Amino acid sequence: MIRSILTMLLSLAVLTACGLQTEKYQGQTSRDDVENMGMNNDVTRENENPRSMNKVGKTWGLKQDRQMIKEAAQKLEGVEVKRVIIEANKVWVTVDVEGEKDMSKEELDEWKSQIKEAVYQAVPRYDIAVRIK
Repeated sequence: MIRSILTMLLSLAVLTACGLQTEKYQGQTSRDDVENMGMNNDVTRENENPRSMNKVGKTWGLKQDRQMIKEAAQKLEGVEVKRVIIEANKVWVTVDVEGEKDMSKEELDEWKSQIKEAVYQAVPRYDIAVRIK
């Protein structure tokens, strides 16, 4: 009888001791932890995504993309960018090339491909269309 009582107390002590080590248990999260995943630690409830629209800065955005496209196209000698239009993943670049009136269709196509390649090297995420005016 004493032996069975001691066995039950010992097993109760062992099971209770194993159950109290919840700090080292990796799978334990509270409901608040799950609801607040990806939020700032500040009082604000904004997401930490750096590319969200409320965190547009000096390094990316449509204005910066237009500027990079313009600079890339104008690096080619004799090219002046007249207009850059960005809509979704499409870019239309209208340029003026010195002496384009005297050029053949093949020469104009070569200029278009050079300008398109220069713009693609600057911002490869767009589908680029070049127009020489």
